[in-house]
Amino acid sequence: MANIFVTKKMGVHVDIIATVRILKSDFDEWFLFFESYEHLRKKFVTNEVITKISSSEATVSFKVLDIEGLTSLSSSQFLLDGEERLGVTVELVEKLT
Repeated sequence: MANIFVTKKMGVHVDIIATVRILKSDFDEWFLFFESYEHLRKKFVTNEVITKISSSEATVSFKVLDIEGLTSLSSSQFLLDGEERLGVTVELVEKLT
């Protein structure tokens, strides 16, 4: 996912809803890419729910466990290259619980 800039207060979990727009590909190709690094995401997030909105849009909701780790993963060259290839843009909405 795109770079994530979220604050985490001590003892407060951060819930995120990410709207994913796929401009150079489709949902199925994006989903295969997204699944390819699930084992890495699971170190930093929980309760992940992916919803297909259309062939070019999805939402991903999740609870952040480790914001520093997730930010590092999100800015990794692997993710940046994959998102560029697929034309992925991500809009994030934060909810504190």
